[in-house]
Amino acid sequence: MNVHRRSLRIVSMAVVVCLPLLGMSGAASAKARASGCHKTHTCKNGGGSPTGSGTGADPAPITVQIDPNPLVETGQSVIGAVVQVETSPSFAGDFVNIESSQLQAACDGAIFFYSLATGSLNGVADDIQVALDDDGNATVEMTGTNCAPGSSVIDASLTVAPYYTALTTLVASPPVVTTPGVYGYPTTSGTVTTGEVETGDSASSGDSDVIAMFYIETSAVYAEQPVEISSPQLASRCGDDDSYFGGEFVPTGGGVSSATSTLDDDGNAVIVFDGVSCAAGTSEVTADVEAGTHPTYTTTFNIVAPEPTI
Repeated sequence: MNVHRRSLRIVSMAVVVCLPLLGMSGAASAKARASGCHKTHTCKNGGGSPTGSGTGADPAPITVQIDPNPLVETGQSVIGAVVQVETSPSFAGDFVNIESSQLQAACDGAIFFYSLATGSLNGVADDIQVALDDDGNATVEMTGTNCAPGSSVIDASLTVAPYYTALTTLVASPPVVTTPGVYGYPTTSGTVTTGEVETGDSASSGDSDVIAMFYIETSAVYAEQPVEISSPQLASRCGDDDSYFGGEFVPTGGGVSSATSTLDDDGNAVIVFDGVSCAAGTSEVTADVEAGTHPTYTTTFNIVAPEPTI
């Protein structure tokens, strides 16, 4: 296990717990930036059709998807989501910049992005640049603390010509108690509705990477009690030493096949799984509340082999 990378991630957040509303993920159609436009929020979107398209009605070949969306803040007013950028395989190897000045402002001036491909954590400059794989896809983790509820636009833009940009809106809601269970995200990747499409096939884009967020929801009577999530099947499906339950989202400990966290005042917690060099297929995931009558919840998480997703 890469101890240096792991310590960077765990130190970045001490306690993070959040809860999703079980809604559909958000995806947005893209617009093309004006040719030669510098990549900033003040840059104007170009009008008309994208470069190389036949008519003004043709969309630019890029989308950005957030899961879960909407979500509910809990704990220290935390948000957490998986961001998937999906575009044409013709842009393989190009870099995409992901950012949100609105979310940064809502989250006390700092949000964090994490990419398994680069091992980079960025909570200062409000953005991250990651390489698209051979199918034109990239996936990152996005988190923030001390966040005000509301809507924030997320921007994903190619850093080279034709500077295509995709926008979508993340909706973060105040705390609410929901139906008990354990839920894995993302469940879709663009047009692929059977699970998360793994990304990466090079040193710069990753190696069949998976970022999954598991939301555990139980009764508020178990507030501040420990909860364990485990999946030997998922751990064995991802064979690299850097595959891991935990990251920023586990204040009390994580591991290769299981992790423990603390439920918030609404009885909710979220734990991330980072998978590297993963095989496609379905894995059973179990969450066990380690208190009271020990309620146990199960779900399945499906990994789809790399493929174009728009």
